[in-house]
Amino acid sequence: MNVLLITSDQQRWDCLGRLNSAIKTPNLDRLADRGILFDRAYTVNPVCTPSRCSLLTGQYPSQHGCFHVGTNLPADYGPTVAHRFADAGYDTALLGKAHFQACKDPASPESAPQVHDLDHFDHWHGPYFGFDHAELVIGHTSEPHAAGMHYGAWLRAQGVDLPTYFDIHDYDHYGPWELPVAQHGSTWVAERTLAAIDRAAEAQKPFFHWASFQDPHNPYVVPEPWASLHDATTVPHSAPKQDLSDKPDFYAALAEGNFYGDDPELQAKVWGDAKVRPELSPDDTQKVRAVYYGMVSLMDQQIGRILDRLEADGTIDDTLIVFTSDHGDYLGDHGFWGKGLPTYEGMQRVPFIVAHPACQNRGEISHALQSLVDVPSTLLAAADLPAPAGNQGLDQSAAWVDASQTVRDHCRLEFRPAQGPFKQTTFIEDRYKLVVYDTRDYGELYDLESDPHQSQNLFTSPDHHDLRDAMIAKYRTPGDTPDMIRTRMAVA
Repeated sequence: MNVLLITSDQQRWDCLGRLNSAIKTPNLDRLADRGILFDRAYTVNPVCTPSRCSLLTGQYPSQHGCFHVGTNLPADYGPTVAHRFADAGYDTALLGKAHFQACKDPASPESAPQVHDLDHFDHWHGPYFGFDHAELVIGHTSEPHAAGMHYGAWLRAQGVDLPTYFDIHDYDHYGPWELPVAQHGSTWVAERTLAAIDRAAEAQKPFFHWASFQDPHNPYVVPEPWASLHDATTVPHSAPKQDLSDKPDFYAALAEGNFYGDDPELQAKVWGDAKVRPELSPDDTQKVRAVYYGMVSLMDQQIGRILDRLEADGTIDDTLIVFTSDHGDYLGDHGFWGKGLPTYEGMQRVPFIVAHPACQNRGEISHALQSLVDVPSTLLAAADLPAPAGNQGLDQSAAWVDASQTVRDHCRLEFRPAQGPFKQTTFIEDRYKLVVYDTRDYGELYDLESDPHQSQNLFTSPDHHDLRDAMIAKYRTPGDTPDMIRTRMAVA
């Protein structure tokens, strides 16, 4: 069986046409028609590097050690899921964004100045973390770093003047982008994925390929006609701002643009965390959301090219295809943008589609819980390959072929926004969400069934003390050390 993992970057779970008629994703809808769409899938961490390393290793961030964007997965870390497939004779390729290492560490190969050595990337194509072939990019849309690595070398070969289009490092920027669609990053990822599939066919080898798109991560810019594809007046509105008085203090501090208030540990935060944009009017917010939808739709078109190729010779019938994202985006929900410390569904939840050749009920929507940490072990199980030692994910094979099946009873998310002992851990069951904090007395508890927008924190509610205490005892006994928690969760 071939295996194709397709990921986007910072895509909300509800930005799929099958779940939201306001967004145009005909090809992802077409993929869902071949398999199962899961509407309760969660990331393991609200920022890029940790969640991507979990997709690679099948381990939680507390195990693989990458807890934020500024951390590095050691170059010799393994075996990864790619190592397992390569050792079994598969053609392995990573096409697009990796972000397994820091993007602002001069010593990192995924950081400046190395990413701008285009001559190097003209000649180097791996191996990289178990992938025999790699064609990489880092950064997003119009920022200068995005025109580096293999994508930058490809643009240069086409005669593109890089500073003309890649000169905006303002993450708040949004609107039309003058870059031609033919040179867009989504186009490049699709093209290189098609070339990898053809290469595997010529070698008569099964493939494990990861097509890793950069969109719809901000800056929110996209070429026309995609920037104007969605009418801002018909795009669903963001969830309204809330009374934050019953939530941890950092919620109100963030909402006031004060980062993390007076908490000295959180003042040492790194980048990539939630922010507010008071300069945006309600109409402007809708315009940003419409452009974001357009970014998804352009990516969807390029995913359609990959599906067309697989259908052309029947390869798709022997290919397990998984589509997901590394994390979501608040996209204005409750006044927040981006990702980071708050625990709203728009950021923690991710799109998730599985088209398994053995699917028994194609086109159905499943409410079974899915976690990104499960992806490596389940991909390997489909190929009858063992998961790497230290794997913490569950085998979701039963749920991936039968929409009536459930494997998980909860999902776990970890976040460390800065160096130091401050840690946030979220546990999500079918109905309730519990959030606990190391070295802090506050916490969060929500009834997602009756309160999907998490407007009422039940953590200190007398009527919910028993539920809160039972969940804490089940998942994280007071007094546990991180090692004790890690060991118990690994066994579970």
